[in-house]
Amino acid sequence: MRVIHILDHSIPTQSGYSFRTLAILKEQRALGWETLHLTGPKQGPTAAAEEQVNGWHFYRTPPLDGILKGIAGLAEIKLMGDVARRVEQVARRVRPDLLHAHSRS
Repeated sequence: MRVIHILDHSIPTQSGYSFRTLAILKEQRALGWETLHLTGPKQGPTAAAEEQVNGWHFYRTPPLDGILKGIAGLAEIKLMGDVARRVEQVARRVRPDLLHAHSRS
């Protein structure tokens, strides 16, 4: 089973969300599943569109920039569009069986 996990943020950012996500990923890997990891713009600036962190490969979505960044509502619409485009881009490349969208709640 190949799963793309769509995340708000991940390691190296330290939060309950990122630690809980790692626990899920480790358990799925123990089942023999292939996990792929995509973060949204809220991850913040990264050195590359893809990066390795502690042995985990992440597909990053660039953070928001420009005038929309500070406009509530419009910034969220832009953010969702950016994530949707990145998910489509990665999914076409890796052909997952499942998309798992994570929630911060």
